Amino acid sequence: MKLLLRLIRDSWPTLLFASALGAVSGAANVGLLAIVHRSLRMSDASSHNLLWMFVAVCFASLVTRIASQMFLVRVSQDSISRLRLGLCQRILETPLRQLEEIGMHRMIVVLTNDVSIVGMAMNSLPSVFVSVVILLCGAVYLGFLSWQLLVAALLFGIAGGLSYWGASRVARRYNSEGREAQDGLLNHIRNLINGIKELKMHAGRRQEFVEQALDRADEQVRENQYKGMVIQDAAIVWGRLLFLVAIGLLIFVWPMFAQPDAETMAGYTLAIFFLMSPLERIFAFLPLLSRAGISIYKINKLGLMLDEQAVESVVSAAPVTSWNSIELSQVTHGYHREGQEGGFLLGPIDWKLQPGEIVFVVGGNGSGKTTLIKLLTGLYAPLGGQILLDDRPVNGDSREVYRQLFAAVFDDAMVFEGLWGVSREDRDARAHQYLAELRLEHLVKISDGKFSTTELSRGQRKRLALLTAYLEDRSIYVFDEWAADQDPTFKKVFYEQLLPELKRRGKTVVAITHDDRYFAAADRLIRMEDGRFTGSSSFHHQSDDV
Repeated sequence: MKLLLRLIRDSWPTLLFASALGAVSGAANVGLLAIVHRSLRMSDASSHNLLWMFVAVCFASLVTRIASQMFLVRVSQDSISRLRLGLCQRILETPLRQLEEIGMHRMIVVLTNDVSIVGMAMNSLPSVFVSVVILLCGAVYLGFLSWQLLVAALLFGIAGGLSYWGASRVARRYNSEGREAQDGLLNHIRNLINGIKELKMHAGRRQEFVEQALDRADEQVRENQYKGMVIQDAAIVWGRLLFLVAIGLLIFVWPMFAQPDAETMAGYTLAIFFLMSPLERIFAFLPLLSRAGISIYKINKLGLMLDEQAVESVVSAAPVTSWNSIELSQVTHGYHREGQEGGFLLGPIDWKLQPGEIVFVVGGNGSGKTTLIKLLTGLYAPLGGQILLDDRPVNGDSREVYRQLFAAVFDDAMVFEGLWGVSREDRDARAHQYLAELRLEHLVKISDGKFSTTELSRGQRKRLALLTAYLEDRSIYVFDEWAADQDPTFKKVFYEQLLPELKRRGKTVVAITHDDRYFAAADRLIRMEDGRFTGSSSFHHQSDDV
């Protein structure tokens, strides 16, 4: 509810004006009903006069309805845009470790499914608002005809509302359980896409995955949504039936207790039939409103999860170009790892990085290498100890600026379609040069800072990510198993040409690698095991201090 109130508060002047237009449109619609009713009992001359009144009211209803729709749709679209972009901004401001704990699949469902449902509900609000105004004005008109019949109609309306409220509570429970199951279903779908090769290679694994994971999750979503929709549809049909019952009672039962005149009976019957259309629009909107309520809850829940830790600064910061040392002093980082009761603890790590050196980090899987470079690059904040840049601690206020030192190509490198954030000066010319050096010119073209394609093999995509890192021209280059997906020829190019070239340009390189054949290309070699440094080697007469 707070989320809706905030969205409304941000656009209240436009919303108020549009609501006024909608109210005029709704009142005009009921005015048309009154004109039609009156024309049925007037002489020909009077009916002729009413004709022009009818045309004028029709025109007023049309113009105000269109204008109201235009303003209200604009408000709803702007509100959803602020909501979606606001969530994206919050994600950018949230520490990486916390995002990993929340889970990518949960954020995707909220940003796509939940925000879309809220958007659909808000897009439907204009017509629903006009329908509500028509019902209210219709009630006033019914009271003008006969206040006794109006009381009877209101009693029917209250009975229908209470019955629908009871049914909707049951339906909402099923819809909520179905929405919770969607998180698990999307996670299984993501696993299917990421693990398609493994599933194709193993028929037994594929069958059990489909039966025990995919089918079960899909069944939970399907059955809960089915039950919720059936209950809500039944409640809507019941509400419509009450209107028909009201007409039947008016025509056949009311005359047994009173002697209403034919004009009042005709007016009431005509009004009830006229009001059925806006009432059906409201009833059709209620299930969507219920789903939107669940989605708003999920959006708010994600917002609270994103607020649990201190927000990181994501303000634009210029790259740091001059530094003398980076030191990790007694740095630790821990998190739960599946299969380990006590979780995984990295450190304490003591490590000093100097400008212009090439450092290789080696170790087995799970030794903490990737966690180490996430700490080094400022993506993770240390749980203990501190990172010092030129003897100054790197904390929440300075971590964003500190990160600008690094250009990183991670093992799961993401390549964006455009060279966003890269200086435009000779951007395409420099990119063409690197495409040739990285042997990608026959696969990828560059125009106006955009790649012609990023649909490449894993090794080629890492080369394209390296191109982007080159163009960023940062002070420190970090590579996470970059050469693992390259052919032997290009591995040699990487270790014997590209890394020395970066060093000649005054860059510092930190690379995770298993290629012992090229260890001598490093100035220092650091070995890791179980989250700790277990040894180091020095080449080219560099200091071996860690």
